[in-house]
Amino acid sequence: MSRPHEHSDQHRRLVLKALLWLTLVGGVFFSVGNILRDNWLVASLELLYAGVSLYSLLIINRTENLRILTIVYLVPFFTLMMVILFQPGTSFSVFAWIQTIPIIFYLLLGLRLGLWGSLLFIGIGLFAFGQRFTSEDQVGNILILADLGVASLAVTLFSHIYERSRLRNEQRLTELATTDALTGLANRVKLAEVFDRERNHALRNGTSLALVFLDIDHFKQINDRFGHTTGDKALCHFADLLSQRLRANDLFCRLGGEEFAVLLPNTGGALAANVAENLRERLATNPMQMDDGILPMTLSAGVACFGEDGEHLDELMQAADRRTYAAKRAGRNQIITTDAAEPTPVISAAG
Repeated sequence: MSRPHEHSDQHRRLVLKALLWLTLVGGVFFSVGNILRDNWLVASLELLYAGVSLYSLLIINRTENLRILTIVYLVPFFTLMMVILFQPGTSFSVFAWIQTIPIIFYLLLGLRLGLWGSLLFIGIGLFAFGQRFTSEDQVGNILILADLGVASLAVTLFSHIYERSRLRNEQRLTELATTDALTGLANRVKLAEVFDRERNHALRNGTSLALVFLDIDHFKQINDRFGHTTGDKALCHFADLLSQRLRANDLFCRLGGEEFAVLLPNTGGALAANVAENLRERLATNPMQMDDGILPMTLSAGVACFGEDGEHLDELMQAADRRTYAAKRAGRNQIITTDAAEPTPVISAAG
């Protein structure tokens, strides 16, 4: 499954490709026109950047840092545009390209760089217009410059509003895609994303990483006896209660049904077992309050460690899941840390 930020990268890569093709074809076309008008400087610059566009097209699918490639391409691109605007041989119509500046900046570089890049190059472009196209009618000059400036700022404003709305929608979609709707916890998609990051960190720095698999004991009986509404409340009680005992950098996830997992960065097997035991004790000693009484709940858990049980998420989940079922077979309400381990002592009756 593709992640939201990958979709954003693909979108910007496509936009940059379109711009590269446009500047490649346009550079060749306009350079021919400028050669026919004996404007050799502008023609040479246009041909040069057509070549740069062609090279960028050849490497764009291979580059890992799209943002740097975009900046390296755009700054000289707009600088070249400004040089052309100042050239006495260029026509009045070339200033229409100023309107494209904010659209390109916002589409490719986002809000902050889009705003500052747009204001910088629009300002230079308006200054070039004021220097090149003036007449004795001062009021007319001011009105023409004002029209061009207001139109450019309007495009900048609309581009800014669009990009901000797009980012908010993307963030909302990301939340929906990575959050369990019932409990508000992270889901499997988020777990996979965070695990990849923490796995790379563990490999790079030699730090530990653990995964705890949690399963609510006899949850089917809760649903059968009290109904699914109470079952949903029990899941939320479980999530809220145990979240309070975890660190800020721990990731608590609902995998589905009554199955949960906790990803513990910088945590070895012994510490992960202690974390799981603390969670077990907290749930066992804090039953859910109901209108007509209380609902005792317990959990069974299995612990898996990065390196010892594998280096991929599916390997750790299989090991932790296998130990969770071993804990259930051994009587529930307990933690198992290895395949040959004895369960931890039970301090309260099994649920």
